[in-house]
Parts: sequence; structure tokens; C-alpha cells
Amino acid sequence: MGLRELFRGRRRAVASTRKQPLSLQVVFSREVMLTADVLAHMLRECHPSLAQARVEIRTGMLGPGEGQFGQMARVQWERHTVHVVFFNTPAPAEMMEHTTEFALYEEELKAQARRHVAHAILGYQGEELDPLAQYVALAKIAVALIPLGAIVVLNAGAFTSYPAEQLLPRPGEELDEVLNTLPLMALFVGFARVGVRGEEGMWIRTSGAPLLDMPDLAIHVRDYRESQRVFLIFKNIFAAMRSSGVRFSAGDMVEDEETHWKFRKPRANEGVLHSERMIVLEPTNLKVWLP
Repeated sequence: MGLRELFRGRRRAVASTRKQPLSLQVVFSREVMLTADVLAHMLRECHPSLAQARVEIRTGMLGPGEGQFGQMARVQWERHTVHVVFFNTPAPAEMMEHTTEFALYEEELKAQARRHVAHAILGYQGEELDPLAQYVALAKIAVALIPLGAIVVLNAGAFTSYPAEQLLPRPGEELDEVLNTLPLMALFVGFARVGVRGEEGMWIRTSGAPLLDMPDLAIHVRDYRESQRVFLIFKNIFAAMRSSGVRFSAGDMVEDEETHWKFRKPRANEGVLHSERMIVLEPTNLKVWLP
């Protein structure tokens, strides 16, 4: 399904408003304790670009005050620096709930993830400016950690998560290609169906797109059966913004093969659409969108 911009109110990309480094989290089925040599070997086994990575690990009490016992690793390669903090304790329950509830994989794996015993926090500290490239670098380190018993990779900033082993390349594939072509709404942007008590229909919305310097998107639909089409619409809009540098905002319009869409701001009574930057898509030819 293609997407064509109606050239009204086009805007160039705005400067990033991110105040915190991008981060991913990984949960493990068993406790983790590493040496720098072991981690360096895992990185070499993961991908050739990590063969010359510089690795440092510190073990002890981490965090403010009395802190928590764990390990902090710093991994540097090319333009990238990723800090990885390991704790042999479960991740916060609230974070697990927020990142697994709407994630797009089977309930059995979600239950397994909730039973994890250790977790790691990966933070980007390198020189790369493109936030998507930063996420890809973080995901590459997450893939290197899979042999430690990684279950799922979380993105707390986007309220989503993704099965760790599904990030592994299949025979004939290359890891960089897998990560660079991963749909944004698999791991880097959340995609959720949200019902509102007492209201007909449901909202389908994204979360975390502002961390990629793009607005979150939302559409109100009759029921969950519209999810696949909405996923494709969102996918194409994000792709258009990434490829062109344009950032859509309220008042702009686009169209696909079936529908003309106009963007608006969320209304005051649409609290489920809370986001740093959110635009709502409304069809202007309702007979096509609502059969």
C-alpha cells in the first residue's frame, strides 16, 4: 500500500528534544556474571563489526546511595559506545507490565518473560546522531547477550518488547540487515490497541515515536480487525517521514489507495492519546474507511 503526501503544511524535521539517552532492556532466565574477556568473545561471535570492540567491566555496588550489587560494562566500537548494567534481580514489575501488555507476540513467551530472574539496562552513549541508528546499535548488543539466556528485549520508552531470538539472523541473512529492516513497531515504536470504557470502538496508537524525532500516531477504529490495515498505514507514514525528513503535524494530509487522511491534534477528552507529540489521523472520505 503506497502513500502520497498532499503538499499542504509540509514541515522539515524538528530538532531533537530528547533529554535522556536511548535505552533498551533485556531480561534473562538465569543469573548473569561476566568477565571482560567472556563478553568480548560473545561480541566477536555475534558480528564481525564487534570483533575489535573495547570492553570494560566493573563489578560492585551500582546506583545512588547504597545502590545495588551488579556489573557495569562499557562496549565501544566504531562510532558507538553502549553502557550495559546487569542486575541479578527481576526488572521492576511496572516496567514489565507496560512493555509486555500490548507487545505483538504470544502470551506464553510474555509469561516466561515475567518469570525472569535477571535483567540488563543498555544505554547509548556514542557519537551517532541518528536515533534509529542508535537503537540498532543497542539491539546489536542485545543480540550478543542472547546466549546468556535472554528472553525478550524491552523498550520501556516505547511501552513495547520483542522476542530476543527473533532478532537473530536466519541462514543466509546478515545481522545488520535484520536490525536495519526490522519494522519500527516491532521494537523501536510501540503499537497498541486501547479501549475506553463506555465508548464504542477503540483507539490504535503508537508510543515512543518522539524518541525517534517523529510524532506518535493514532486512529480510532470500530474494532481490532482493523489492526493490520492500521499497522500498514502507520508503517508507511513513518517510512515517509524517515525517507523525506518531513515531519507531519496537525493540518497536514496524506492519502493511500483507499483513503484521504487529515492529521489533527488530540482533543482534551482523549486522554488515552497522551504523548509528547501526537497526531490523530482522520479519514476525510468516511464511506471508504467505514464500510
